[in-house]
Amino acid sequence: MQPASLTNNPALRSQLETQVNFLTELSHRTYDSVRKVSELNMRFTQQFVEDTMNFGRELMNCSDPFQVTSTAINQLQPATEHLRSYQRQLMGVLSGAQADFSRTAETHIPEASRQASAMADEMVRNAAANAANAADVGAAHNPT
Repeated sequence: MQPASLTNNPALRSQLETQVNFLTELSHRTYDSVRKVSELNMRFTQQFVEDTMNFGRELMNCSDPFQVTSTAINQLQPATEHLRSYQRQLMGVLSGAQADFSRTAETHIPEASRQASAMADEMVRNAAANAANAADVGAAHNPT
């Protein structure tokens, strides 16, 4: 019995192509999600640096020690809003990634299951045919 190769086993070839297509699309979705998170992190970091520089400038412009506290409180509110905005956008990106992964799985898993079933059916047919051939060969060599 020969090992199954891609050239003489179309079911195996189809199954492997389905798996490669699924993993390829999943990789593309993962890359896109990581890119979006990276861009979001870069924008947040830039905003954080700008907020910090503005905060430092405002503190340096304070002439009264009591003014420092009110200035700090006033600068804290925009920074908090930027953080909340970042969190909302991050959750949006992550939920979008989850939806993309789910769609990819919903698209490819039924086909992969169908291909696996077809491959299993072919293997059963081949095993039955090999068993029948072996029985015929055995009967031909052992006449009773």
